[in-house]
Amino acid sequence: MRLPEEELLAPGHRACPGCGEVLAIRLILKALGRRVIVVQATGCMEVTTTPYPQTAWRVPWIHGAFENAAAIASGVEAALRRLGREGIKVVAMGGDGGTADIGLQALSGMMERGHNVLYVCTDNEAYMNCLDPSTLVLTEGGLKRVSEVRVGELLYSFDPQRQALVARRCSGVFFNGVHDLYEVVTPHHLIRATPNHPFLILEREGRNRLVWKTLSQLRVGDEVVVLKKIPYGHSYRFNFRPARIGDPEVDHLPVRIPERSSPELMKLLGIWLGDGWVRPERGEVGFALPEGKRARRELVGLSQKVLGTTPTGNESHLYLYSSNLARFIDSLGFGRGAENKTIPGWVFTLPVEEREALVEGMMLADGYSLRGSHRYVSASRELLRRLRLLLQTLNYRVGKIHWQGRRGERCVGREPLRDTGFGYLCFSGKRAPNPEEYPSQCRYGDHLAGNEFFEMERIIELRYAGRGQTVDLRVERDHNFIAEGMVVHNTGIQRSGTTPFGAWTTTTPAGKVWRGEDRPKKDMPSIALAHRIPYVATASVGYPRDLVWKVRKAAAVEGPSYLHVHCPCPTGWRHDPSLSIRVARLAVETGCWILYEAERGEIRITFRPERRRPVREYLRLQGRFSHLTEEEVERIQREVDERCRELGLGWYG
Repeated sequence: MRLPEEELLAPGHRACPGCGEVLAIRLILKALGRRVIVVQATGCMEVTTTPYPQTAWRVPWIHGAFENAAAIASGVEAALRRLGREGIKVVAMGGDGGTADIGLQALSGMMERGHNVLYVCTDNEAYMNCLDPSTLVLTEGGLKRVSEVRVGELLYSFDPQRQALVARRCSGVFFNGVHDLYEVVTPHHLIRATPNHPFLILEREGRNRLVWKTLSQLRVGDEVVVLKKIPYGHSYRFNFRPARIGDPEVDHLPVRIPERSSPELMKLLGIWLGDGWVRPERGEVGFALPEGKRARRELVGLSQKVLGTTPTGNESHLYLYSSNLARFIDSLGFGRGAENKTIPGWVFTLPVEEREALVEGMMLADGYSLRGSHRYVSASRELLRRLRLLLQTLNYRVGKIHWQGRRGERCVGREPLRDTGFGYLCFSGKRAPNPEEYPSQCRYGDHLAGNEFFEMERIIELRYAGRGQTVDLRVERDHNFIAEGMVVHNTGIQRSGTTPFGAWTTTTPAGKVWRGEDRPKKDMPSIALAHRIPYVATASVGYPRDLVWKVRKAAAVEGPSYLHVHCPCPTGWRHDPSLSIRVARLAVETGCWILYEAERGEIRITFRPERRRPVREYLRLQGRFSHLTEEEVERIQREVDERCRELGLGWYG
């Protein structure tokens, strides 16, 4: 193919093994050489090749949003022409979304205006993005890790029409392997996600509006939508059956076990969470509360009011000897040891006054206040993390988690270096927005000004957090949920305009067909042809000679040209990474992907299999088609046959 050995896409990028897109870009750059300017839409290739502050591109490269790569390329081409710079080819690249969906308008405008730009669609037939599995998600049933969410649960979500807090049903949970994770940090929130995970931010160019931007597009200073508070809830009914009260073999004290939560009980549990322990096997509930401490006096009064009994003890400790009470507290999910205590998820469903009472009890035990600021100290980092989110649901202004290890290791905002040691969390009451800090909230009519549920916060840091397992969620209707107090978009392998009929994605799961999503793959080359541009072609990474030849022809054309490259994605298509080329070639051999070019509107097949193979041979290698029925496979075969007849490709045998 007379290709140079020099790699213009440097090794060390972070694409997945077997990625068809990165192979396509390597071949395209080799075919074009160095005298190019590449404009890249947001997508897999932008994320994996440019982890800030690094880049794998050895040619001039510009990052654009999902929707405007073709528009940027048009401007670059016009500028070069105005400057009289000749011999430089402008290339715009986009994936499914940047080409067939949100980017279609800019692409159509570029072709209609006749810019001398080569547009390349690297088509992997879906969208992909994920969250860290430890991410805390607010559900109607309480706080959960994203990996613990189950299909059918109701998750808190942002209604973009009413800008209100609503509950939406989870319709999919997917575990997507190991990926690079980054942290988005605001003054009071922190979340980990993959670079292509979308966040809801305020865009203040022209008129203010809320838009979705991927993590890779975010910049320090951007304003993201965060949860302000959850102003409602309900008392929790405990599923606990006490043994007979007064039985000396079961209960040393006649303790009254509450059936429902109450402010008084939650305050008592808050004190226990800070300074208490439980030993169910001994029927012992203890508190390390010395005489003279306010929490000790409060505990005595609360025990009498809630439990109907008075604790006993000495000058430094108080005890409640009751097997029923010990088993009851142990069943609530608060944990036992100081390093393992936590705030169970059901606490987040309580009314405001009960959540406030728990925080008040915790502060009596392990907290202190100074000049309007409060500080809570704990040896459990999970407790601090959940307390931070609980305080956010109560409209408190919460700071970072500070950690001090036993050997002096310090960590501010990030995970500590080891489990040993202690940490603290500072918080204060929420204040009205500062006009200098948040002008968008303080001008009449701006987004979320005075909103009861949500507000804006500026991003103060974006940083790499390492590689880790990832989890995807799909949420119905509004397609977003509340994670770590931030509004984030549905995660997952989502349907795009170029997703084939029947392919599994998180928005078109097996056995489900949503409105408008039972259609075949959008025919983007035909849409380009309808613009009557000089050159349109399809290509595949399975046929590199054909691909390189078409890239060179497209680059030589004066005027707009369009190249659509079929690129297998092992992650989204669910096939072994070693099979990428085989899958790509089978797509062509079965007629599911036809290689042709159109010069001045005249179509010519560039690869014609001697005999087409049955479509099922292509489908069965991919997990995304494993759910298809025989009737659905036959439907796909009929559609492929019809398309092949249109282009003059033979029958299979």
